[in-house]
Amino acid sequence: MDLRYVRYAMAIARAGSLRRAAAALHIAQPTLSEQLRALEKEIGVELFSRSSSGVTLTEAGEAFLAQATVAVDAFERAVAAARSKGETARLGVADGLADVAARLLSQLHTGRLRMAPMGTAEQIVSIADGALQAGLGYAPGSLPRGVGRMLIHRFPVRALLPREHHLASYEALSLSDLAGEPLIMPESDAVAGARRFLEGFVRHRLHPRLGPSAATHDLVINLVGEGTGYALCVRGDTTIPDTVVSIPIKEDIPQIEVVFLWNRQSDVNELVSAARHLARSG
Repeated sequence: MDLRYVRYAMAIARAGSLRRAAAALHIAQPTLSEQLRALEKEIGVELFSRSSSGVTLTEAGEAFLAQATVAVDAFERAVAAARSKGETARLGVADGLADVAARLLSQLHTGRLRMAPMGTAEQIVSIADGALQAGLGYAPGSLPRGVGRMLIHRFPVRALLPREHHLASYEALSLSDLAGEPLIMPESDAVAGARRFLEGFVRHRLHPRLGPSAATHDLVINLVGEGTGYALCVRGDTTIPDTVVSIPIKEDIPQIEVVFLWNRQSDVNELVSAARHLARSG
């Protein structure tokens, strides 16, 4: 039986006439009438009583459509479920977190995932409106309703310096040691609220010397390696070249927090489980 004919019968019952049903379905009335007759012939009973004022369901028609409506709804749910399993989820990845994304992907058993470079703020908007299913970013402030957040790891801030720098041999550095050196800041959100580093200086009545900005996390590291200045925006577990060193900061500065964000209405249970594993393993 063609489900299309069943849907036509449902439309006729709702409209109460073949003419109105044909208009709603955007098909010719004779065509609709012919398909209704074909359905009734297949079933072996009349579904509608015809009159000059329209059509009404017969007792057999009422019984048929009561069950047919349930069957059509179940079929449509089955199609939606199958399509959702075949869809490719999108994972937003903030600048500087490609390695974290790789570790997350290593926990998955499905290949239906597409990564999209995207800042944390844009991820939140896209997750909230359903355009994005999940993301890896840096700790945001408040989140819209329906967006979940999981802390993956928290890193103390360290200074990244050229290996040949006169401060590179220190076991730990204070902000006063660094205040006179050019500070390279990211233009991206390679650290959520990267400007908080500046607040750390201000709290200690220091005035940092700002150096050039870099468009991406990797360019920050490159500029440091070239001796252009130092950075505070690189996570402690990031792989760095031999030309630079990472040194702890003595003062209390807001830590770098990497978070997993997801739409609570999306079917991303495997991603959420992988993120939990990542959080537990650090």
